[in-house]
Amino acid sequence: MSATGWYTMEQEQHDLRRRVGHLIRQMGREPHRTHHGPCTHDVHFYNADDDLSRALVGFLADGLALGQPILVIATKAHRRAFADGLRKMGLDPDEAYSGRLAVWLDARETLAAFMEGGRPDRDLFMATVGSVFDRLLRKREYLLVRAYGEMVDLLCQDGNLRGALALEGLWNELADRYAYSLLCGYSMEGVFRAAGDEGFRHVLTQHGRAHGFDDPGERVA
Repeated sequence: MSATGWYTMEQEQHDLRRRVGHLIRQMGREPHRTHHGPCTHDVHFYNADDDLSRALVGFLADGLALGQPILVIATKAHRRAFADGLRKMGLDPDEAYSGRLAVWLDARETLAAFMEGGRPDRDLFMATVGSVFDRLLRKREYLLVRAYGEMVDLLCQDGNLRGALALEGLWNELADRYAYSLLCGYSMEGVFRAAGDEGFRHVLTQHGRAHGFDDPGERVA
């Protein structure tokens, strides 16, 4: 890639980060550093996979240190990147991902288990994702599940914003049954390409806090 091409790409990413920050503040919210308390449903916007991996590895490692069960629903490439990051921190992903400590699922396969006609079926979602929570919390319902999901991002990339927002609503409904700290991952470019500013606003309203983007000179994640 030429120097001009590289500069153009960097400038586009810079502009996109500023656009995200502006829209969040326009809605009367402030971006947050990547910090997750109990019973939260937050969103993490990212430009590059490396940025997402760094944030998620810390998110997962913190949960493991607290003895929290882990649920990750992600693409194969992202699951591999998260595993590599945990290994660099001295954690054994093979041990961490087995048994009752953690469940890792493929995002596309999990979507296929409950999507009907482009919309998530509530009963199938509860039977699919809810059953995972039941398994992780069996006889220890007092624990908080630390979860990450990017099924909504895949739906946005497919041009199915309505399906993504309906799925976010089901995640919020799930909070009435289980205690969790949930982080949803969205590609900034994917959200704006699929839905523009208005779609971004709809995504934001489904979440408590926004994380994960940097505005030069203003560290917010």
